[in-house]
Parts: sequence; C-alpha cells; structure tokens
Amino acid sequence: MGKQKGEHKQNSLPDRLPKMIVFDLDYTLWPEWIDCTYGPPYQYDAETNRLENKYGEVLGLFKHVPEVFRIIKSMPDTKIAIASRTGAPDWAMKALKMLQINDTVMKDWIDHFEIYPSSKIRHFTALQAKSGIPCNQMVFFDDEWRNREVETLGVHFCHVNSRDGVTLDVFYNALHKFAQQSRFVQTKLTFE
Repeated sequence: MGKQKGEHKQNSLPDRLPKMIVFDLDYTLWPEWIDCTYGPPYQYDAETNRLENKYGEVLGLFKHVPEVFRIIKSMPDTKIAIASRTGAPDWAMKALKMLQINDTVMKDWIDHFEIYPSSKIRHFTALQAKSGIPCNQMVFFDDEWRNREVETLGVHFCHVNSRDGVTLDVFYNALHKFAQQSRFVQTKLTFE
C-alpha cells in the first residue's frame, strides 16, 4: 500500500531542524486581521478557547495551531517567535495573553515578539539581533506572498493558505524542505 502525499512527513521530524520558527499572526495563527476588529475588551471562553468582544466578534486559533506549537516545544533547541505588522500590537498581545494551549497562555509558549507596523525585513533583523540566531536558521510561516522578501536575509519562507492558517501538512512539509535546503548551503567559497 502506497503512502499518502505528505504521510512520511507527518510521522517524523527531519534530522535537521531550524533554530527558530516564526509565525505571522493574522490569517496564519488566527482567522482575522485583529486590527480590523473592534478589539478588546475580550471575554475568554475556556470551553472553546476563543475570545469574544462586546460586539460579538470572536477570535480563536486555527485548528492545527495548538498541535504545531506542542510539536515545536518538543524540539529542545528550537525557539518560537512572532513577526507581525499589525496596526494593533496591544490587541494582539492581549489576545496572546488570553488564548491558551494546554492550559498555558500562548504568550508563554513564545520566546520572541516583533509586533509592530513595519517591514518583515525589520522584524527579522531584530529577531536575529535579539536572539543571536542567524536568519538562515529560521522558518517563517505567513499568508502574504509579499513577505517572502525575508528570503533575501536567508529566512526559509513558507506561504500558508489564509483559509486554513498553519496546518500540520504545511508545517511538516516546511520542516522537511528546510532540512533539505540547509544541507546544501555553501558556507565557504574557495577561489583558485
């Protein structure tokens, strides 16, 4: 019996893993542009792990996000970061302080935050400076193609479908692609 597309990638992590996995927020981790809502105050619903504001707007995580975060935390040398250009960074942080994974607020799962209106180039330059992790050891998940500009820094960009956000298939495929591409990185040039 043959393997389903991507099946081998879901069952195991590659040998070579990135040192940092970075996520955009809007339409990558949750299905909204948070700065296009009425924002907080939010009420947290523990049963659904969603937030609701007084206007009835609901904010929750895409289906596979909790499992993706659990998998990353099982990688002892890999950090989690956020790079978002939202115009409402305070609202985004409030949501990250309320939404939960395994009874722990999301904020506590994340090692580095770059959440402010700016270019992703600036976000990744700051992430590299603050973490000491080179950009070529980072994988970035985002729903906007324009943000693949970070590839010029060496970041491994992975586009996600804005209807589904980060899925397990997309996540595992990106890790395997990173492992394959990073095997062929030329680190020393020799001229004769």
